[in-house]
Amino acid sequence: MSKAAFEIKEVLSLGWEAFKKNALILIVLTLIIFIANFFVTFITGAVSLPAILSSILSIAVGAYFMLSAVRATYAAADGQTPSWDVLKNDWKVYLRFTAIFVLLSLIFVFAAILLLIPLLFAFALFLCVPYIFAANPEIGILEIFKKSWKISIKHVWLLILYVLLCLTVIFVTAIFTLGLGILITTPLFYVTSACVYKKLEAASKETPAAPAATAAAATASAPTASTSASDIIKK
Repeated sequence: MSKAAFEIKEVLSLGWEAFKKNALILIVLTLIIFIANFFVTFITGAVSLPAILSSILSIAVGAYFMLSAVRATYAAADGQTPSWDVLKNDWKVYLRFTAIFVLLSLIFVFAAILLLIPLLFAFALFLCVPYIFAANPEIGILEIFKKSWKISIKHVWLLILYVLLCLTVIFVTAIFTLGLGILITTPLFYVTSACVYKKLEAASKETPAAPAATAAAATASAPTASTSASDIIKK
């Protein structure tokens, strides 16, 4: 059984500390996402755009500001102080992130059709995708999904528990604060998820010491066995 890559209490603590240091920009970015989505919905409804054009516009706007939020939350989880420059996204990076945004949406929609359990697995296995992109925007899109799967699959049950806990907190907080609480719990979830990615990435790079030690012991014992055989022949 593989060792847990992280403890939920630990990543929540790390995420909270990173959030407190950068609360203003993270909350404002979350607010911008909500406002932008609201205006897109309002405008497309007001001018009666075809459904396909409305969807394209919604994806384009949502992906742009989500990329800014991901960049900011990853920087915060990495111990940096994100600046408002995260609102300026390189268009090539933006287009690649939009493709990732669409793929993730399709995965989650398809999983949702298959009911709750597949959706939780999809969330757990591809939770790290945005942060892998933030850390390595130059690698291939499919490679990002493969990497998320690879570093998450061994810890999928722990990740499902983490996702369930965070979604429960977001949902309950939203109810008791008339929706205002999501301005805090949503960016906090993003930051803690970035911390989870960093933990999973570190765990994936750890190499077991036991096999190396066993190989070294075998190498060391080989001359001894050879010497013993020579001694027997001499005798």
